[in-house]
Amino acid sequence: MSSVDEPVLTKSILSRGRLLILLTAVLWSLAGVFIKSLELHPLVITFYRSFFASLFFFLFVTRSGWEVSVPLLVSVTSYTAAISFFVWANKLTTAANAIILQYTAPIFVFLFVRLFFREPIAKSNLLTLFFGMVGIVIIFAGSWAEQDLQGVTVAAFSGFLFSIYMVNLRFLKGFNPFVLTFANNLVCSLALLPLAASRLALSVDQILALAVMGVVQLGIPYYLFSKGLQSISVQEASLIVLIEPVLNPVWVALVVGEVPSAHTLAGGGVILFSLVLRYLWPLDRRGSHTD
Repeated sequence: MSSVDEPVLTKSILSRGRLLILLTAVLWSLAGVFIKSLELHPLVITFYRSFFASLFFFLFVTRSGWEVSVPLLVSVTSYTAAISFFVWANKLTTAANAIILQYTAPIFVFLFVRLFFREPIAKSNLLTLFFGMVGIVIIFAGSWAEQDLQGVTVAAFSGFLFSIYMVNLRFLKGFNPFVLTFANNLVCSLALLPLAASRLALSVDQILALAVMGVVQLGIPYYLFSKGLQSISVQEASLIVLIEPVLNPVWVALVVGEVPSAHTLAGGGVILFSLVLRYLWPLDRRGSHTD
């Protein structure tokens, strides 16, 4: 391959990675609709959606794909904790607050990659992070005024755990994404089974909803996320998925009727602006192929 073809190939790979992460965020954003529509305990929802996700991805697992390692153990642990706290937060506070405050994660991602891996941070990414976090602060301020502190604290902790999951994926780039998604959800469902065992009797409609949620809203997007990180950095991925907290309250408002507060709308608007600024008017054009 000639050197002339390399930039084109690199741009194509980057675009594919970004598209996979964007699709991930869109599918993730459906979580609030399912969680708010199901009158079930948070642990039951978390258990069943991981159970159905693991069943689906078991179809794609091969014996050669297994290799137990420290990064894999960190992955299954942080994954289980992050999604459990996220579902719990959705029950304690509004879907808008839960999802937006989970996206304190990019702050920790940027800190981790800078402090532990000495990874440079592109100006365009830093600016996007700044405006995105301004949006998070606006949401947090509104929640504080509404005395919704327990829900927002749980959601923020979920963001911290999610950042550990994301950064740890850099050690699993060569790991089969099908196997990784299967392992994460299998361990999650097994870990929560004793806690949810007394509440597992559900209606047919509830089972169907949780099956769709587990495969479409949870399993497939986490697979796409792992694939996308093979092409772009965890820094950029953590910014692209900020579109999720913008879409999530929209779906909930349309389907469930839970209207976001003025603070949530304002904060979501700032986050959306930060993403538009990053991708429609990139300030760091010369370095855009590396960030």
